[in-house]
Amino acid sequence: MRHGVTGGRLAGSKWPVLDGAVADFAIVVAQDGDAGPALFRVDLAGAGVTRTSLRTVDPSREQSRIDFDGAAAERIGTGTFAWADVERLLDRAAVLLAFEQVGGATECLEMATSYARERNAFGRPIGSFQAIKHKLADVYIATELARSNAYYGAWALSTDAAELPIAAAAARVAASDAYHLASKENIQTHGGMGFTWQLDCHLYYRRSKMLALTLGSQPHWRERLVSGFEARVEAQDKAAA
Repeated sequence: MRHGVTGGRLAGSKWPVLDGAVADFAIVVAQDGDAGPALFRVDLAGAGVTRTSLRTVDPSREQSRIDFDGAAAERIGTGTFAWADVERLLDRAAVLLAFEQVGGATECLEMATSYARERNAFGRPIGSFQAIKHKLADVYIATELARSNAYYGAWALSTDAAELPIAAAAARVAASDAYHLASKENIQTHGGMGFTWQLDCHLYYRRSKMLALTLGSQPHWRERLVSGFEARVEAQDKAAA
């Protein structure tokens, strides 16, 4: 929803906001009168701010709706501001989020591997069966690919490299895919127990689905990745000509 700032006061709503109930302040993209969009810092403990908890598929992480009704807003930076500036912020956030997803995928793989070594069927551990081996091997490959892309994104972020948009999109896509695969196969490896609330498998699956929607969906980041490669090829062609 579009936010508007008039006379240093912000009006509008935003949801879902990750950890919105415990955050001290928010950075909001809002319309600054007739000057166009800009970034604003808002004290969430101040007047004119209402926070409401939301129910989502992931009960282990809080999400909120924040309503602004004349809340004091401090503009960040000066001069003109464009959507490209927002995308640069999202690129940086995407790299950091990718590492959380890689961590979740790694934990799912470790849970599944540990269970496959302990659970016996037909007189031997289920991890010795080819079907389980192939399943876990696929998860390992996807997780390590995501880790590599996340490291690439971290390098681009730390050096402010021109490759950051492509690196961030690649990290985001690979990490989302890996976490979803790992959390899904973790449930499958645990069999009937994996579908129950007695184990934590479902929490990782829920978290993977929520994180895949944070900062934009998979199709959005795939499009950014393809567009970034197309722009690079066009630039190389022009330079060669």
